[in-house]
Amino acid sequence: MLLPTARGPLSAGVIAALLDVGQNPPPPAVDDPESADFQLALWISLEDGFAPEPDQHAEVQRWRAELSRHWRAALREMTTPAVRAAGGDTASPARIGDHLISLVRTGHTALHSFIETKATAAQIGELLTARSLTAVERVPTVALAAHNTMRVMSNADTATAAGHRAASAALSLLSERKLAAGLHRLGLPHPAPEEVGEAAEQRWTRALALCRDHLSAHPARTQDLLHAAAAAVEVEARLCRHLLRCWTQATPVLGPQRPVAVTVVGGERVLTPPTKLGTP
Repeated sequence: MLLPTARGPLSAGVIAALLDVGQNPPPPAVDDPESADFQLALWISLEDGFAPEPDQHAEVQRWRAELSRHWRAALREMTTPAVRAAGGDTASPARIGDHLISLVRTGHTALHSFIETKATAAQIGELLTARSLTAVERVPTVALAAHNTMRVMSNADTATAAGHRAASAALSLLSERKLAAGLHRLGLPHPAPEEVGEAAEQRWTRALALCRDHLSAHPARTQDLLHAAAAAVEVEARLCRHLLRCWTQATPVLGPQRPVAVTVVGGERVLTPPTKLGTP
């Protein structure tokens, strides 16, 4: 597996911890958790494929815990206005479905309609690359942030994981059918929009049931669940707005290919000269 080139002190520090390069100082102060350096560092720390025995890699685990804590705090602050607007201050566990739908509506963008009616095959390819992180060196930072949010929330407590999963399922109700329609318009392979919509509806139903079951036993966790849901909505909306802005301004979505800093194969780490750790 290939490690990307560091983009600053945080991502360089995680890479150094993975490689056991000399001393491993504690993670430095985080000034901007939305920066490319922070998001890349968090992504590396969350990817188990970089460490053959991640549970025994204490330094990487320390980085993962610290960076995840910073990102959860940033998301909490980021989502407070949306949760409040969705009735979060007086949220009732019995009305969690209404609160979740209200949150999802706040994150609506025009991207899905654009995909359905106007996007080119190349633009849909950029969308899929950004979502899948198949070219992590090239994807925009907002795509890394969306992926990191999913991983951090999934690794958290039940309320947080359930809230994020429910919001993601609700968002897929808006997006997947339109993506299938866009692929059909372009004559590209695609599942039937009706089948896609039915599968998305089932995921939403299951996720909502999980939220209701959990909150019936733990009503005090309603706020935490809503903040996790709002985080999914917010990072998705930011990615959608970024894609639309790039396409309407005819600017590239994907960045240039960066040289790979480190190759990790079977637990062996080999620096790829002449690239140095910390090179942006």
